[in-house]
Amino acid sequence: MHPYYTTSFADREMFAYNDRVAKQKAELERVLAQPEQRIKFCFEFLSHADEGMAKKCYDGIAKYSDNLDWSEAHY
Repeated sequence: MHPYYTTSFADREMFAYNDRVAKQKAELERVLAQPEQRIKFCFEFLSHADEGMAKKCYDGIAKYSDNLDWSEAHY
């Protein structure tokens, strides 16, 4: 016997889309949780920023530089 579905095709597509978007957001949050990635994004944004935004970028770089793991820096 085939399983009985109570949701329509459109609803199943919507649930699949919402699940995919949630996974993409979770992956982005996981990547942004790493200080190295945040610093990388700040440096990438600097080429497009004006003076006020450049100051915010440099402040962000300084803030996240304190969170870096320097335990293996001697290698």
